[in-house]
Amino acid sequence: MSANHDAQAKASGTVLLIDIGNTRLKWAWCRAAPLGAAPSGALPVPWRAGGACVHEALPTLAADWRQLADAEGAPRGVWISNVAGPVIAAEVGALLADAFGTPPAVHWARATASHGMLDNGYREPSQLGVDRWIGAIGARHHLPCGHLLIVTAGTATTIDVVLASDGSGSGSGSGEGTPARSRFAGGMILPGLALMMGSLARNTAQLPAVEISEAQAAAAWADNTRDAIAAGCLAAQAGAIERAWSALTRRGPARCLLSGGAREALAGALTLPFERHENLVLLGLSVMAAQQRAI
Repeated sequence: MSANHDAQAKASGTVLLIDIGNTRLKWAWCRAAPLGAAPSGALPVPWRAGGACVHEALPTLAADWRQLADAEGAPRGVWISNVAGPVIAAEVGALLADAFGTPPAVHWARATASHGMLDNGYREPSQLGVDRWIGAIGARHHLPCGHLLIVTAGTATTIDVVLASDGSGSGSGSGEGTPARSRFAGGMILPGLALMMGSLARNTAQLPAVEISEAQAAAAWADNTRDAIAAGCLAAQAGAIERAWSALTRRGPARCLLSGGAREALAGALTLPFERHENLVLLGLSVMAAQQRAI
């Protein structure tokens, strides 16, 4: 890597963000996000390049990252959320060395007791899944007011609640326009849509395997077995989300955010208002990278 490329990367603030999930790795190449919340009140997608692959295809990523580095300079840092364990972590570390030679500074995110104005309300804060924590950091940073219901539809479906501290959902502090502290209050973990449907095929004698694409078109009830599986699993997922939404909105104004690979399938089954985002974990990592740069 040339000295000129290294200087370009430091000047531009380019970072590589990596979200290692249970099944896939998602990544984004972007400039560090500005520290201010989005003025539109919408969730941004600050990266200009990105991708995803299953764990078995990880070796292909080094060439993609090397090509970006050759064009723009190596990233000034790499920010990683990992829920897949140490074996995958070691493989990703080797990929970074392959892609960049001497790897840039690597930051492995962890669940902590607090981050900025967000407190971790888990009974043991370190036991909260780092992806759930980082996703909440990204969402709260860009949507600083009100309660949030954060739904991530992946290998597992997680339904998490961020509470505005004043209990009214306004989230305003003592200073005008200054958000008060918020709290990650907890949530629910369900088998993901594909996992839920697949378990029926694996653990019953005659039920077929159903794909997520079939669930997207499922009716409320069905006159054939494939559609009945799709409708039942979608209803179970949507029911859990809407139950949480009902409890949360009794506390005050709230917004529901829908992310993850199976978000489009779930979107068609929900009757509550929601906003899509392609990856809240990567968004949270971009916020953390920007905050670290500002120190």
